[in-house]
Amino acid sequence: MMQPRNNEKRELKRKKGSEKTIEIIACVFLTILCFLVLLPCLSVVSQAVSPGTDVMGGKVFFLPTGFQLETIGYVLTRTPFLRSLKNSLIVTAAGTFISVVTTILTAYPLSRPDFKGRTIITFLYVFSMIFFGGTIPAYMVVKTLGLIDTYAGMILPFAIVQFNMFMMKNYFEGLPGEVLESARVDGAGDMRTVVTIVCPMAKPVIATVTLLYAVCYWNNYFHAMLYTTSTEMQTLQVYLKNLIANIQGTLADITGSTGYSPNLTSDGLTAAAVTISIIPITLLYPFIARYLVSGITIGSVKG
Repeated sequence: MMQPRNNEKRELKRKKGSEKTIEIIACVFLTILCFLVLLPCLSVVSQAVSPGTDVMGGKVFFLPTGFQLETIGYVLTRTPFLRSLKNSLIVTAAGTFISVVTTILTAYPLSRPDFKGRTIITFLYVFSMIFFGGTIPAYMVVKTLGLIDTYAGMILPFAIVQFNMFMMKNYFEGLPGEVLESARVDGAGDMRTVVTIVCPMAKPVIATVTLLYAVCYWNNYFHAMLYTTSTEMQTLQVYLKNLIANIQGTLADITGSTGYSPNLTSDGLTAAAVTISIIPITLLYPFIARYLVSGITIGSVKG
């Protein structure tokens, strides 16, 4: 009897040793990945605050060689950065709110088995997710409705994303039916059920969808460029593209003006604009990140 028990102990010890080795390898691998992600970001930030002579001389890598705020100050005060930032914040905040509300109000009825026409409507969403009419028809619709160069033109065409809707729908289908039935027995209508019962129970998937919509609106460049015609309505992404494309003209204006500083370089200005632009979405992410994995995992596959 002692020999089998000893074999079991050795086998258990061997398994624990293998698991420990795998954990160490995984930690080392993830640490390397983190460095690969962070190093380019550190390089951009370092170029934004390092002296212009070091930036132009190629001396800035991952750590600043000095510290100056003239480049960031120029971007904030002498370029339309703040106006573009305001436009992006408005589009992101309003668009995310409208999209989340629209997605909830669409996903909830489609998650109810007794909803008439559920199969047909779901099929239409799947069909529209696979087949897209094209950029030109979409532009013609927006132009016909008079939404060109407006906030509505950058929000309403993207009020709902099918993937987000199906993720939320699958999550709603996994909610306990007894709770919803008890609310109905107590006299709660559909809207009250959604607001007071469904939404509090679905915080993980709602937070996940909110983050996905916010990142989508914030990073949207193509449609913001397509549906805007004036510099007053350009978003931050369009501003960054125009800054990079016209950086030589910007430098010529700086060189010919009074108070020229050697810290104002093409790479420095671009790095400063990019560094400031990532701050808002970076501040938002920690508040929702803890819901991201659980929301996608639970909402993507019906339990």
